[in-house]
Amino acid sequence: MELIDLVPNSLSFRVITTIDVDDESEIPTGFTGRVRRHADGSVAYVAWYTDGLLHNPGRTHPAYRRFRADGRLKYELFYQQGKLHDPSAKVPAVRGYYADGKVHYEERYTDGQRNDGKDGSAAIRKWRNDGTLRHELRYANGRKVTPSATAANG
Repeated sequence: MELIDLVPNSLSFRVITTIDVDDESEIPTGFTGRVRRHADGSVAYVAWYTDGLLHNPGRTHPAYRRFRADGRLKYELFYQQGKLHDPSAKVPAVRGYYADGKVHYEERYTDGQRNDGKDGSAAIRKWRNDGTLRHELRYANGRKVTPSATAANG
């Protein structure tokens, strides 16, 4: 089913085409707009496309949000022209959440490749539910960076 929504956009309105699908094969080639997929009576995810590629609809809104069966956010992904990409130095391209809403993991990307953040944070960070850091992994240009032996022994 296709819907047309008028959504406030600053001082004007923007027309949004929305389709509800049961399977990704139902998304038209080159589609621009919002896709909602339902599962077991609730929204499983909402994805935003531009010319058939996942693309953030705004600077602070991710291209893809996956939800738990109870409607709570499970994870969100920021894309630019179909590639994972950090929307800002403070916001990673990927962020996952525990069921209680606390951050579980973050991943940083530049043009679809894992990279440590511009702020120096590791490309992959995971936390325990109590908020303590569980582990982190560093990447440069999509390749895992291994700490040197001198750094490990220093």
